[in-house]
Amino acid sequence: MVSYHKPVIAVVGSSAPSPLTRQLAFEVGREAVRAGFSIVSGGLGGIMEAASQGAQAAKDELRRSGSDVDLPQVIAVLPVAEKQRATPFADIVLPTGLGYARNAVVVLAGDGVIALEGGSGTLSEIAYAWQFGKPVAALAPSGGWAARLAGTSLDGKRGDSVYRAESAAAAVEFIAGQLAGNKP
Repeated sequence: MVSYHKPVIAVVGSSAPSPLTRQLAFEVGREAVRAGFSIVSGGLGGIMEAASQGAQAAKDELRRSGSDVDLPQVIAVLPVAEKQRATPFADIVLPTGLGYARNAVVVLAGDGVIALEGGSGTLSEIAYAWQFGKPVAALAPSGGWAARLAGTSLDGKRGDSVYRAESAAAAVEFIAGQLAGNKP
């Protein structure tokens, strides 16, 4: 059987990140696309925009190298109903009007989740990812809930923990390995 499913990483985090975390999010987007992943996020500013911008930068690199066939996509799942509020770096914009409930949609759209910094919205996304059985990597240097939960088990429902990543490349590599069946 042929599968047409392309792997997707959900990138979640703060809408008002520190400059360091913004750079880390850019690197996550870039590394994800270089590894063949599309990305999905909440589609607004902050982490979501920086990751989307990094993904587009990697797509530009691939185009310049002559590879423009079937490039990964940058998907924005908005909490609002106004499509025009999306980051300009999104390829596909899905306005939901769901408010915070869209966090579950973002997580379900990803095959794995990478969390950076974050407040209560990010906490809910990490919890959804945990409950839905998605591999979760938290970039510890970014701070916030990502740092607080990195390396911990949220409860006894799973036998693993939130993966503690020290770099964007390590987070993407972890998700790729988990999806390929390679356990740490």
